Amino acid sequence: MIPEDRSRCRRSPPFARRVALATALLLAALARPAPGLELEARERDGKRVFLAGESPSGGEIEARIGREGSVLPGSAAPCGSCHGADGLGRPEGGVVPTEVTWTALTKPYGHAHPGGRSHPAFDERTFARAVREGRDPAGNPLDPVMPRYRISDADLASLLAYLRVVDRDLDPGIEPAAVRLGVVLPDRGRLAETGAGMLRLLRARADERNRLGGVHGRRLELVVAGYDSDAGDGRAEAERLVAGGEVFALVSGLFPGAEDAVATAAEERKVPVVGPFTLLARQADPPNPWVFHLQSGPREQARLLAAHAVRDLALDPARIAVVRPDDPRAADAAAGAREELGKAGAALREVTWAGAVPDADRVRALAATGVRAVLFLGGDAALEAFTRAATGIGFTPWLLAPGTLASRAAARAPAAFRGRIRLAFPGSPADESAEGAAGLSRLREAAGLPDRNRTSQVAALVALDVLVEGLRRSGRQLSRERFVAALEGLYDFPTGLTHPLTYGPVRRIGALGGWIVEPDGAKGSLATVGPWRSLE
Repeated sequence: MIPEDRSRCRRSPPFARRVALATALLLAALARPAPGLELEARERDGKRVFLAGESPSGGEIEARIGREGSVLPGSAAPCGSCHGADGLGRPEGGVVPTEVTWTALTKPYGHAHPGGRSHPAFDERTFARAVREGRDPAGNPLDPVMPRYRISDADLASLLAYLRVVDRDLDPGIEPAAVRLGVVLPDRGRLAETGAGMLRLLRARADERNRLGGVHGRRLELVVAGYDSDAGDGRAEAERLVAGGEVFALVSGLFPGAEDAVATAAEERKVPVVGPFTLLARQADPPNPWVFHLQSGPREQARLLAAHAVRDLALDPARIAVVRPDDPRAADAAAGAREELGKAGAALREVTWAGAVPDADRVRALAATGVRAVLFLGGDAALEAFTRAATGIGFTPWLLAPGTLASRAAARAPAAFRGRIRLAFPGSPADESAEGAAGLSRLREAAGLPDRNRTSQVAALVALDVLVEGLRRSGRQLSRERFVAALEGLYDFPTGLTHPLTYGPVRRIGALGGWIVEPDGAKGSLATVGPWRSLE
């Protein structure tokens, strides 16, 4: 409600878009449980005024904005959209909102703002004048970007009541001395060993951090939900954690096949999910603001391969075809390739099949079109069937495939395809620093882990490190909103085990790119082709 200095408070179109997003997040916070503080009726009413700009007393709240005094409903300019759900404010698009917790507003030594404006501490009377008339306790006008509100005495009293406690209205999973993090992993069934290794590494890293004092004085506590991977996919366990109000966020985790359902539940409940271990990472459009993936999925890998075919292999885009199963994930990956090839002005030829593998008739029909490269978006069994049918008719196009889908079949491809296969991977050993690899080895040894399942353990460790960095940047006054904003500010964050991670308001894949790799079936090895490829 009270920006600090006129010279630093200039709205921009990106800021307006961010305010709209922030407002949506803040409105959702009204429904969140707050086990750290039981609000009284007037405080709950004040929270509604603060976050939603609505009148609990049944009246109307209006906001006048700018020098022209444009009138908007209070719901279009709630206090929390600038000052944050926690009242602490943070610089955004050139606007520097002040902290509006009652403790900060009533500091006995008053306030001195960067632009030279100063004034004594607020009291109830001068706060009301600031809200309604846009003047500070010394009578100085506030910047025009600060709305002036038409608000009833009852609603203003409720707002004041809430500002007295806003800094203690904590999100679920936050306590004065701890922050609880949910982990969903298989502890029975065929994936039990993978889950156990990830959990032991997570605990080792959390213990290490806690011995150093935690994060801003809070210990990391892992709340683990295990499941039988032979009987389920972890969806129910994840949804219980998300809905239970017990944890601040989910970290890492392995729930193959349930990723979309968990992401939907997290968005509905506004629970951050950091680094779920999946080969099928997907950034929705618009992105789910609550889910942060570490590395690229099949869509991004398809984009990398399409760009590689045109730029590095010098292939005519019109002679590249996508061959894929008829399912939504493959269709999404194909859309990524279409996006990339569209830059070269080419329409994408697609061949789909139903069932487990492509049939030989489709392969023969494709060969007759003169296609020189196939971007294959199926799994190992499907790729084996394709290469077998293709070599049977002497059809050996360039074969491009996401490594997370079909690397085993690519490595076993017939000799006729030798030197004509390219895979895209989201990560490579080349991403690892000596320090990062040594740190992982030390933790694995301390946790007593055998030399297996390294990929999943790297993902778990990096996910927790990213989450800890988000907690650190959020500060002691932690909230989910501040945490999400903190992760959005990560730029080239070095993990030591992956390509540096970057997030943003519309970016939820940290390492947005990957490596082009050539398999050598004879040697059973993979060799990178060129440097890391970015999709920014």
